[in-house]
Amino acid sequence: MIVANDDKKRGWFGPKRIGYGVRPQTWQGWLLVLIPAVIVVLVAAILH
Repeated sequence: MIVANDDKKRGWFGPKRIGYGVRPQTWQGWLLVLIPAVIVVLVAAILH
């Protein structure tokens, strides 16, 4: 017997409520945003 999976997999990013673009919706999306931000801050601190 085949059972339909009703669990909808959410994308990592979804539309913003106001304005254009996308925003993170899951922890994976937030991770993809935070890692480069941390790298930029660390590089700026090292080079300063």
